[in-house]
Amino acid sequence: MKKVIGLFAGVFAAAASAGAIEGDADTLDRFDRTGETVSCVNMRSTNITAIDENRLLFQVGTGNYYLNETRSQCNDADSNFTRFDMTLFGSRICSGEVIKVVDQSSGIFQGACSLGEFERLTKKAPADTSAAGR
Repeated sequence: MKKVIGLFAGVFAAAASAGAIEGDADTLDRFDRTGETVSCVNMRSTNITAIDENRLLFQVGTGNYYLNETRSQCNDADSNFTRFDMTLFGSRICSGEVIKVVDQSSGIFQGACSLGEFERLTKKAPADTSAAGR
């Protein structure tokens, strides 16, 4: 399962979460890109899933999704053995802020990357397969 971030008193760390979106190359196939961007997203009730080392999916609340294409590569961000660490000064995270990738077991720093703009995504409606085969 890919990592997901949760809030701990202003500091974020990645953790596995049942029900979280699995991050892989096909993850974005479940969404439509809107082209609408924002500079910051609220981090309360937010999960972050690494799609790959350059793209992060932010799920804000229950139904708001944002794609962040990082300004630099997040080495090992999509590994099951690393987590994100970041310090927030408030309840939002914004474009240009840096997140760290850390080995979960040893705590060794793997790298860091800078966030880009957050593009709003909409979830695609599930395909109606009931008519198939008629």
